[in-house]
Amino acid sequence: MGGAGYARSVSEPSVPPELSERFSQIPKNESSPVVGYVVMFIGVAMVAYGITALWFGMREVMDVGGYCAEGGPYVIQQHCPDGAETLMLTGIPIGIIGLFVAMFGCARSSPGAVALLLLGWPALFISLGYNFIDYAINPPENMGSTAGWWVCGIVFALMGLPALAGIPWLVKAIRPDRRNAILAVFLLAIAVGIVIGIQIANSVD
Repeated sequence: MGGAGYARSVSEPSVPPELSERFSQIPKNESSPVVGYVVMFIGVAMVAYGITALWFGMREVMDVGGYCAEGGPYVIQQHCPDGAETLMLTGIPIGIIGLFVAMFGCARSSPGAVALLLLGWPALFISLGYNFIDYAINPPENMGSTAGWWVCGIVFALMGLPALAGIPWLVKAIRPDRRNAILAVFLLAIAVGIVIGIQIANSVD
């Protein structure tokens, strides 16, 4: 009896309370974030392409005065450039679909990673606001007043620039041990989406 009790006490040593608490905090059966990283990359790249295509498509339209039309029973005074139609029709739906794909990927990657997608707001309004201000300063030939473009540019800038102040909080919300990997995937996806957008814009110009 005594020997059995001694053997049991040796084989089952007691764990200090502080170590037991740490072990209890280790996630059990945690899924790998790799799938989330891949899906996030695809979604963010789609969003980046959408904004880039919209940016170039907007400039195509502003080159012809800021308005154009295609189809319909009426006489069209200003037809839309071919590049603008292609960029708008691909950029908007791809960007919207990509947002939902990116949301799913971010949620699979880390708690708090979804908040990074809020940066799409300032990216969209600052980039389009830049177009308004750029063309207000350098309008196309035979363009009348550009006061409306100035107003739109300033309003868009005011809608986008203040949101950049939240970047430190968005980054801090990501799980620390996955933060660097998620930021790397996020930034690489943005770069890829922009490059694809530039390539397509140049090919349809």
